[in-house]
Amino acid sequence: MRAAAITLVTALHRVDADRVAARISDGHRMHVAGSAFATARAVADRADQLDRVCGPDAPHGLVVTLHPGADARAVGMLLANAARSEIGDDRVLRHVVGVLRADDVAHLLWSDVDDAFVAADRMAALVEYATVIALDRIEPLSGRRRRALVSLLHRMAPQAVIVALPAIRSAADLPASNGGAARVLATGAGWMRALSSGADTGREARDALVSMRYREPLPFHPGRLSSVIAEDLSAGVNGRVLRSRGFFRLASRPDHVGSWSSFGSMLALDPTANPSWDADAPIGQALWFVGEQLDVRAIERALDEALLTPSELLAGPDVWRGWPDPFPVWPAVDPASEHRHE
Repeated sequence: MRAAAITLVTALHRVDADRVAARISDGHRMHVAGSAFATARAVADRADQLDRVCGPDAPHGLVVTLHPGADARAVGMLLANAARSEIGDDRVLRHVVGVLRADDVAHLLWSDVDDAFVAADRMAALVEYATVIALDRIEPLSGRRRRALVSLLHRMAPQAVIVALPAIRSAADLPASNGGAARVLATGAGWMRALSSGADTGREARDALVSMRYREPLPFHPGRLSSVIAEDLSAGVNGRVLRSRGFFRLASRPDHVGSWSSFGSMLALDPTANPSWDADAPIGQALWFVGEQLDVRAIERALDEALLTPSELLAGPDVWRGWPDPFPVWPAVDPASEHRHE
């Protein structure tokens, strides 16, 4: 593989990805669908072929459009790992370009849509694992809404450069890159940075959004957590949560760590593959929130009240498992399954 030769382009609609790919390609393009492993292998094979045809010293690159919903982060990291093992250098990925229709994003965030979980998941992943975010159709948004959207994208993807799609006319309009985009994908998402380092908490002078980090070692009581979600975290009660992400422990399901992910009004509480006793599993609650006019103290108090009391904690897991649990049932560890709670 030639270092810095590959650019991945992702979008919710293939036509958007194809349009951007056509602008930034020097003639070498491909579209790949399938698993992350199969996609990475196909891209690596095509890049090797280009190296042989063009020669090691000729400047060339490969622009790859991924199928909507593809795991760009996994593809990028697989490409880097393969290159490291083959040539001793993992700098093969120039950029991951995520193409968004701004009006679609705003609709999911602010219109109280509560049944578009697949689109919300894909949109969040597209943003958080991009190094360049190309915004299309920003004209329908008011100036205030446009500023709020861009601010949120900056919080979700602090590693990304955000540009208006019309400004991308060729590969020269993308930011300079040393080919190390895959390294950014590993830990670059805003929620990852916030939970690992405490960065991005509070209000920044550049925008009107408020972010907070919630960490507590105790598990949540299922009934009280359900009430907090329905009452204290609903839009307008303590501000409007636009995005939240992290890991949580539910006392009634003591064997596994849960994944918490919200986008707009949609909240997904899914099982992870981490058993609770794993040495690398997060302990207790590790959640990051960002939104408009968040009352941080009120949200913290509400979440605190959902934690187990000392007497409940001493009762132990055998008792916890018998408590009424209003959340959808999780199967035996199956990360591919999706279970939703509004």
